[in-house]
Amino acid sequence: MNLKFLFFFSFLLTGFLLFSQSSPKIIGAGGTVANMSVTSSPSSNGSISENTIIEDGFLPNLNAASRFLGHATLGADYETIEGVAKMGIENWVDEQLALPINMSVKGFTSQILGMAADSILNMGGSIPNDFEESRNFWHFAWWQYTMTQPDLLRNRVALALSEIFVISEFPDLEDQPLGMADFYDLLLRNSFGNYRDLLYEVTMHPAMGFYLTSVNNFRTTPEFNRFPDENYAREIMQLFSIGLFELNEDGTQKTFNGQPIPTYGNAAIIEFAKIFTGLTWGDAGFVFGRNASGKNSYTQPMKMLNFYHEPGPKYLLKGQVVPDRSPTDGMADLNDAIDNLFNHPNVGPFIGYRLIQRLVTSNPSPEYIARITAVFNDNGNGERGDLKAVIKAILLDEEAMNCPFQDGADNGRLREPMIRYTHLARAFNAAAETGLYRNTMNNFYDRSFQRPLGARTVFNFFTPNYKPNGAITEMQKVAPEFQITDALTITGYANELKEWLIDNNLMQYADIFSGEQNYDNKKAYLNLDDENALQDLENIPKLMDRLDIILTHGQMTDLTKQQITKAVESVPENRADQRVRLAIYLIMLSPDYLIIR
Repeated sequence: MNLKFLFFFSFLLTGFLLFSQSSPKIIGAGGTVANMSVTSSPSSNGSISENTIIEDGFLPNLNAASRFLGHATLGADYETIEGVAKMGIENWVDEQLALPINMSVKGFTSQILGMAADSILNMGGSIPNDFEESRNFWHFAWWQYTMTQPDLLRNRVALALSEIFVISEFPDLEDQPLGMADFYDLLLRNSFGNYRDLLYEVTMHPAMGFYLTSVNNFRTTPEFNRFPDENYAREIMQLFSIGLFELNEDGTQKTFNGQPIPTYGNAAIIEFAKIFTGLTWGDAGFVFGRNASGKNSYTQPMKMLNFYHEPGPKYLLKGQVVPDRSPTDGMADLNDAIDNLFNHPNVGPFIGYRLIQRLVTSNPSPEYIARITAVFNDNGNGERGDLKAVIKAILLDEEAMNCPFQDGADNGRLREPMIRYTHLARAFNAAAETGLYRNTMNNFYDRSFQRPLGARTVFNFFTPNYKPNGAITEMQKVAPEFQITDALTITGYANELKEWLIDNNLMQYADIFSGEQNYDNKKAYLNLDDENALQDLENIPKLMDRLDIILTHGQMTDLTKQQITKAVESVPENRADQRVRLAIYLIMLSPDYLIIR
């Protein structure tokens, strides 16, 4: 039994109930949809796809390029797949690593805020009484970046990093769209930078300071029974750098007398908590608290006020001691602590494992992790923590690229809902007449429990070591994304797909100000022109082969292709325009799509 079987029951529910405004509609299993008969069958006259693998690896063809882009992007259209197949995967990676950032997510969010405020004033309203900074504006900006910017790999890595260095709109950042957008810009900026810089900038960002309560963290004052907040001190070690237990370079746990060795204890938490005292809002005055306007800046890095910083020595990991500086120098202490964590031998295997999970496979071998650790420790030029080298090594590793590793029962990963959503939108070039993407993702979040920077806890939407009951646990393997996979999210995803494809309602549109009009030219729709050219019955095999390349990377099984082909061919001629949408819908429900290998 393998990962695919854990989701196979979802494809058996090709008879998912799809609800329209009038009555339930069933696709598959002999149901009917708007007078069209749809059945499943083990036989088909579809063509046989080209061979995509040889003994040593994937051939350099469309399917190999598509599979690679399934790891390295948030979705790729047919033209992008062709381009990668032509230029070569490593050349594409090098080109992507060299691309500049041409759009600021915060800047775009700020533009929307300005437009909304101007519109309210023009309508006779007032600022701020009639105006709230909606989280929708950050969502709009994220989709704008995702759908328009050419640095596809950078955005994929930034989203992966956002699930490691977690901040969230819940519970209190939802009214800070600029802060969340600025934090995502931080992740974009550091995706191909150095891990030490990333760790430092995350530590100093006010959204993180607010989320994990390191902002306005007072030094010890026993007379007021006040002690440094330990929240960020704990999480920077547990989640952002070294983890709970000492690791070998291959990610396996070191042991003593058969027991794992903790990387830190309560004493270390207390000492690191002292390090993060004295930080306050970047636009505050000379005392902790808000600035003169009464509203904090969530986009300026926090600053250190030495008067509030804990004086004296601090005892860090591996025997390092921060000296008793006189006068107190909080930033020097903080940089010492960042260096202490950055240079810990756990960081390479800890962060490498998590990035491999997000980009390639849930259960990388110890050898895979060891190879990535070696690159983290030294990029070949004596630099430690070079994420550009780490990302390239992860994507081009033999375990990511070569065939023998794809056949293991525990290989691959379940596509998380966000990736399915962006994949559909990008694969079929969703666009609005205005060139803007106003998508709140509210319904999607309710049905999937996911959207960027929307995790409910600092542990992300799912934990790296989650094991669903059954075969995966028995094999002592993990499948993180299954933590948010249950009857609710499976049916929710099917219903979202129905809205995106069957109802042609891809993105949940929202106004930027009350009373805005002219909706139609502002909504984004899928562009299926190339696929619709293959909707006639004689072209259905070609349509299925094209969708196999785009969506399932040439890995759709013969049985799945036969069943979906039969269903699509049964759509009557007077509803031929629905054949393509039905085919995409069924493919994206199948285990062949949901599990990417």
